[in-house]
Amino acid sequence: MTEPRPLGWKELDTLAPPSARVLVVEDDLGVRRGLERILAALGYEVRSAGSAEEADHWLSAERFELMLLDIKLPRMKGVEFLSWALERDRELAVVMLTGLDDPELAIQCLELGARTYLVKPIETDFLRLALRDALAVRRLLLERNARVGS
Repeated sequence: MTEPRPLGWKELDTLAPPSARVLVVEDDLGVRRGLERILAALGYEVRSAGSAEEADHWLSAERFELMLLDIKLPRMKGVEFLSWALERDRELAVVMLTGLDDPELAIQCLELGARTYLVKPIETDFLRLALRDALAVRRLLLERNARVGS
């Protein structure tokens, strides 16, 4: 049996699973459908929600590795839902989506536990890399938590 070799940042993506269950939370139907198509083409299993309430239903019914979460949702801000979702599943990888390039809001999201913050419209290759990064870091988190008996 071969010893695993050390990884650098460039090889971090090798830790990302080839497939994952992703929840898209986006109130704009056109954007939501576009993300669903892109994610399915990238090999992800996708569910989607147009509101925090609908996303709550999915998170209660199924387990997801990653959530794409719009910051502006009806009735509940995505930032509020981010905190709630991570209280429920602290190992859920979250990528925030927004139409606003607001550095203060981006910092708030990252401090609350989001892995990254993407400004729409999102280039497909950049989305692919952001998801791969978030899933690789999630895997490291899972492995670490399993060692310490989360």
